[in-house]
Amino acid sequence: MTRFGGKSYWGFVTDQLRYKGPQVIREGKIAVHPWLSQHMFIFPRAVAPIVLQYISMRAFGYSWPFPVAFGIYAVAFFIFAGSMLRFFNHLGEKHGFLDGEVHRDEVPDARLAWTMGGLMFTNVARPLLGCFVAYDRYEVPHFNLWSPIHMFMFTVILDFWFYIYHRAMHEFDFLWRFHKTHHMTKHPNALLSAFADAEQDLFDLLLIPLITYLTYPLPFHLWWLTSLYILYVEIAGHTGLRLFMIPAVTGPLLQPLGMEIIVEDHDLHHRNGWRKSSNYGKQTRVWDVLFGTTRPRLEMVSENIDWNTRE
Repeated sequence: MTRFGGKSYWGFVTDQLRYKGPQVIREGKIAVHPWLSQHMFIFPRAVAPIVLQYISMRAFGYSWPFPVAFGIYAVAFFIFAGSMLRFFNHLGEKHGFLDGEVHRDEVPDARLAWTMGGLMFTNVARPLLGCFVAYDRYEVPHFNLWSPIHMFMFTVILDFWFYIYHRAMHEFDFLWRFHKTHHMTKHPNALLSAFADAEQDLFDLLLIPLITYLTYPLPFHLWWLTSLYILYVEIAGHTGLRLFMIPAVTGPLLQPLGMEIIVEDHDLHHRNGWRKSSNYGKQTRVWDVLFGTTRPRLEMVSENIDWNTRE
């Protein structure tokens, strides 16, 4: 069984669901988690199964059938998620958390098993969806100079569909009942992104990605790479890290337009939102800016950022 810091995976997950973070009020300016650092963490882990598949096809002439591909990419997703959680914990211990007077929330014991089930569903559903809709066992992995643009477009389109769905969940009574459990947490930690009812999990993990793929289809290996960058931003938004992080895929084009998303945006959505809220996007602020649903940032304003300190 995969081990994380001497614990089994599920022992590690249980600790994460109860992780509150240090109740330390950090003083001084906020450090930056730049694009290069994000790429250095995400890219090698994301391309590892792709390289393995490429070698299998080119060196041995073996094309992975669907069950083999799903199994290997699911394991890679599983390992990536665990490494990411440990990395975010490290950053939290070092840099602290937003609204530092308050501990990060933990899952109530009564919902622990349900939330762990949601995490298991995440580990299976996303690789399974990608393999089902996009995998071609005879396609040799490849990328080109247009790949970053396709990654950007896919992410912004996914965020459009997520914005529409997420805002509707807040504004319509018959949908809000499926979303309010997720908003019981005001100061989430990374794994509380999975603290939700089954209907929300279905939309978040399957329907929104599927609609996005049907709107803007990508080759499987580019879809896989894009999905792990999306996961990194999605989970970071629930960490509350006191660290200025603009997403590596969308940030270079959106930051000059004031449409970039940072950790504080989704943290404020949880902290101040309930039935009515703001900051509905989870990958960008494009649609919040265009539809007038942004909320002013409190801590991560320009004059409070130490642009010379990078993590």
